[in-house]
Amino acid sequence: MTVPIYLSIVLVCCVYAIVRGGTPERLGVGALVMAIVASHFAPKSGAVRFQVLEYGLLAVDSVFLVAMIFIVIRAQRYWPMWMAAVLLDTVLTHLLMLTPTLMPWSYSVMMAAWSSPIPIILAIGAWRHRARLQTYGSDAAWNR
Repeated sequence: MTVPIYLSIVLVCCVYAIVRGGTPERLGVGALVMAIVASHFAPKSGAVRFQVLEYGLLAVDSVFLVAMIFIVIRAQRYWPMWMAAVLLDTVLTHLLMLTPTLMPWSYSVMMAAWSSPIPIILAIGAWRHRARLQTYGSDAAWNR
């Protein structure tokens, strides 16, 4: 997937989550946007990206994971668990580069593959929130 297509999907999903989602979805959008911006400014670990472990991207993804874990603990939603699981896989993919047998191209492909479902999970969460509002008339955002 090319960067413009991915960013278009992110834009559509984030706008949908802001407009149709609740507070947890809006916090998820904020965390996602901050992670994307921070990833853009993360320093390269080598002359070419994804040839060695990307420490800057590992730090960004780790902070994003911690933010999602806080949302998982507090929110009355399932989508943050799915997003945290994808982010955990992303962080573990970074750590796989510590093994000498992993090919750099597979590192870059895995990073792209794990980032793809994140905005879609967020949009599905907003859609489910709206469906619960229509069905039940309310949808508790946070655990008590």
